[in-house]
Amino acid sequence: MSDESKKTVFRKVVVTEEMKKKFLVGNTPPFLGKPFELNSSDVFTIGREEGRTLVLPSEMVSRMHATIEVKEGKCVLTDKDSSNGTFLNSGQIPANAGHVLNHRDIVKFDAFEFIFIDTAVGDLWQTLKPLSREGSQIVSFYSPKGGTGISTIVVNLAKILAEKSDKKVAVVDLDLRFGDILTFVVGKPGLTISDLIKETDITPDCITKYMQKGPGFDYLAAPKKTELAELISAQHIKTILWSLEAKYDFVLVDLKTDIDDITITAWELSNLIYLVGLPEIGHLLAARRVIEIMNTFKFPESKFKVIMNKFGREGTITTAEEVRSFLKKDVSILPYAPDDAVITSNGGRLLLSEKSASPLTQAMVNLNRQIVGEELVAESGGIFSKLKSILGF
Repeated sequence: MSDESKKTVFRKVVVTEEMKKKFLVGNTPPFLGKPFELNSSDVFTIGREEGRTLVLPSEMVSRMHATIEVKEGKCVLTDKDSSNGTFLNSGQIPANAGHVLNHRDIVKFDAFEFIFIDTAVGDLWQTLKPLSREGSQIVSFYSPKGGTGISTIVVNLAKILAEKSDKKVAVVDLDLRFGDILTFVVGKPGLTISDLIKETDITPDCITKYMQKGPGFDYLAAPKKTELAELISAQHIKTILWSLEAKYDFVLVDLKTDIDDITITAWELSNLIYLVGLPEIGHLLAARRVIEIMNTFKFPESKFKVIMNKFGREGTITTAEEVRSFLKKDVSILPYAPDDAVITSNGGRLLLSEKSASPLTQAMVNLNRQIVGEELVAESGGIFSKLKSILGF
């Protein structure tokens, strides 16, 4: 794989003057590209013990390793007499002595590296854009309503990412009670996520034996019985996704409709979240409520995007501008093509192999380009002639 293909893509975060903030942004997996806001109301704690603001999964990190406090508008980093030290711009800092962080300082705890970003000094996007770093991307797909076609989107995108962009791709079925990724790829019953959580320690090395082979990508299947979903915790999901990050370029997550600890954990660990809906009033109202919820998590604008599937179906909203105006978000459009979509949902065949020229296939290819940060292709005529303007590129 070329070094170019491993670059992390950061998209622009719009920060108004009154919303200038300070962040630690992950510069190494499993926190690559993830921003952690620093504020004056709470002491930001770092350590391996649960309950810290930033929990680092390493025995080389102390239970209470370091803190960052905002004092008179400045962020002060203090090593709390940790066993293996805290490093600032490659040099170890003395314990129990405060050090004021400056914009673009590099802070390191064991192998975990973070960049300090002060958006009063430099824009988050412009600062991160030039930085080339290796690491995988977790992309989650969520809808508050069923029937939006998420599983069809996920398995087809996984195939396209693997083939068109030469990526190593994993799919995780986190619709734990009713997941059907196995059916969509006509897989054979085998080990599932409920078998994986029996491991004493879930690691990148052990997780591979639980992954099944799909058409160009690997996948972790949902439990075979609905009652087994109860055994899977948010902590399991955290360690599973972290382990997969170490093995794959892209991890695509098919989420359930519930907003619970598992869904929120997946959101927080994701580099990108796609909110999937249909161009119908009920779906748009639900999508707007989810956007409001995501805003309470203070996710940057670049972290979550909207997909409108089955666009153009008779009797539904037919202009992307209406959807965009209602949600106040740019949207990606997947056209209504029931005869094409059904070959995956009912036949277990993927669009890139079976119907490469289909408008739906080409829309997913463009979605793949958006995910990997390539320039979108606008075809003449029809929906694709408007795609660039719809996406805001």
